[in-house]
Amino acid sequence: MSESRKRKRSTVSGRTWATVIALTLAAACGRGREYELRGQILAVDSARQEITIKHEDIKGFMPGMTMPFRVRDAALLEGRVAGDLVRATLVVEGPEGYLTSIDRIGHAPLTEPPPRPRVDALNTGDEIPDVVLLDDTGATRQMREWRGRTLAVTFIYTRCPLPDFCPRMDRQFAEVQQLVMDDAALRGHVQLLLISFDPAYDTPAVLATHGKKVGADAATWTFLTGEQADVESFAALFGVSVMREGSDPGSVVHNLRTAVIDANGRLVKVMNGMQWTPSELVTELRGAVAVR
Repeated sequence: MSESRKRKRSTVSGRTWATVIALTLAAACGRGREYELRGQILAVDSARQEITIKHEDIKGFMPGMTMPFRVRDAALLEGRVAGDLVRATLVVEGPEGYLTSIDRIGHAPLTEPPPRPRVDALNTGDEIPDVVLLDDTGATRQMREWRGRTLAVTFIYTRCPLPDFCPRMDRQFAEVQQLVMDDAALRGHVQLLLISFDPAYDTPAVLATHGKKVGADAATWTFLTGEQADVESFAALFGVSVMREGSDPGSVVHNLRTAVIDANGRLVKVMNGMQWTPSELVTELRGAVAVR
């Protein structure tokens, strides 16, 4: 394989399930389609009926990447272990994709660490645990410091190469910030927190520069990061999954979740993906502020 081909694959392999689905499911919507998938199992989660596979390009559907797949039949996971080379059938129906067959065709040592076990996400009404973070001034912060304010929290990294993914969250939050600042009932009662899971690059100085670039007002919108393991564990509580396939910024595989947390530190709602509008998030924030 040529070096240019390797570089290209490294970049596209970082695209997430959510991004690819947004681009490709439109053609498949309403018409169940089947695709052959080949790759290596990295992890099996029987409780979630989920299997993580580093797969090759899926012809006519998506480039090769590492991602979790759901199964409807838990029996498909029996006997499957990390390292197995598999041939599977991926079925796409509307917004849903799942595997209907997983055939073992070999086994090989893993060439990368398996993803860490996922933790159960919080439920509506659950209290948010505390976590030590670092803000864009370099100060140590803890989630409990924002008790008394309603929060909107999302997770990104500043060097994300996909303009309609993390950068879109910047744009969404910028609009939300303006709506909050223009509303006397919300101004001073809402804080937007954008947490980076890329602390090696997203230092406080980088976050401060990024915040200025996107027009963040520190009184309403704060950029944070922290120890990588701590941030990823905290993000997982909201259903965020982060996997890394190398040093290339395009090789970070993650999904998007935006959480609304009330002034008492309890989860109000988690908004999936990137399809929500700023006005929809503000409506959720307004509802949470009203019941303080």
